[in-house]
Amino acid sequence: MTLIRTTNNPDMLVWAREEVGFTLEQAAIAIGVSIDSLKAAESGKGPLTLNQLRKAADKYNCPFGYFYLSKPPYKKTYKRVPDYRVEPGFIGIEHYRLNLEIKKVRDRRLVYLDLLAGLDLEAASFQSIIKLPTTNLGSLVRERLGIKDSEIFSLGYDQVYSYWKEKIESSGVLVYETQYIPEESGVIGAAIYYDLCPIILVGRGGSLNARKLFTLLHEYVHLLKGLSALNDAKAQTVIRQSTSEAKLEAECNLAAAEILVPYEKIKVAEYTDLDPVEKMKYLAETFKVTYTTAAVCLKRFGLINQTEFLHLLELRRKANDLKISKSNKEVKIPRENLMRLDMGRPMFRVVLNAYGSGTIDLFDASKILNLRVNKIDKLVSGIA
Repeated sequence: MTLIRTTNNPDMLVWAREEVGFTLEQAAIAIGVSIDSLKAAESGKGPLTLNQLRKAADKYNCPFGYFYLSKPPYKKTYKRVPDYRVEPGFIGIEHYRLNLEIKKVRDRRLVYLDLLAGLDLEAASFQSIIKLPTTNLGSLVRERLGIKDSEIFSLGYDQVYSYWKEKIESSGVLVYETQYIPEESGVIGAAIYYDLCPIILVGRGGSLNARKLFTLLHEYVHLLKGLSALNDAKAQTVIRQSTSEAKLEAECNLAAAEILVPYEKIKVAEYTDLDPVEKMKYLAETFKVTYTTAAVCLKRFGLINQTEFLHLLELRRKANDLKISKSNKEVKIPRENLMRLDMGRPMFRVVLNAYGSGTIDLFDASKILNLRVNKIDKLVSGIA
């Protein structure tokens, strides 16, 4: 078999790798070549094959033609996201697939801003709070987002996440979802702060689905504090520990729980004669949160002690493991709905509006939304 060697610009190979935040080792694993081969390609001493270069374009999430440019098309944008994971034994930001997902959402944000400018629309600015108030935080944030109790209470469990997500998106945040965050990274969510259109990335699929609402609010609190961060599953239940990372995560947990279940809305007398499990179920049903979130709130309100809290978490872990093992059915979701989740509603809408107004053509809209061209016109007609 004849291998076709390429004549690309080796400097652009370096730029594309660094733009996604890959080390040489991460990139070599992603592309499927040795570190020595990649070093040689980046130094111009031994170019990659055509297939390897195509794979590099895919793994770096950049157009293939970029490798042949004489200079980068834009200034380097990569910035490492602070890692606030508290659970040991995971790879975190060092996992190339996680870095790729972060690059994707950063790139989508830039596309979103460009499309807004093309439509003469202003990007929403985000007002951070930095020092969160110690009293009435939940009510203050709910008022800021336009959350209404009557609307929450009228929704089913499966609708509440979408309700909160839409409210947060309406506040100027771009919320993206992905099923491609690798489990071995230990990451379930990320917050990437910008003054204009900050980003929340939420992992979905499997056991992550049950955590999506709390993950969303946890990351939103990071944005309120003006902080970018990566977070893991254990970070959602940590109460307080000695490290600065754990203390920050504990603060964000308490704030997220307070927003979902404000203290002033709790009627303590209603919980007096209930056992811990009954308390958890009652609070969850009242505020339409998961049992785990309910357990966090009960501990915060002093309605259960630490031992009872850990017991409830263990019950939830076993129940979730059982649920996952029994769930072998694959639910078919229309691709446009998946892309709406991945891209977020604001970006999905602005792309369709840009195409409908002639700002971008059909093929650009198809490429951005990762949908077939025949689907784009149908979607535009549906929103007209």
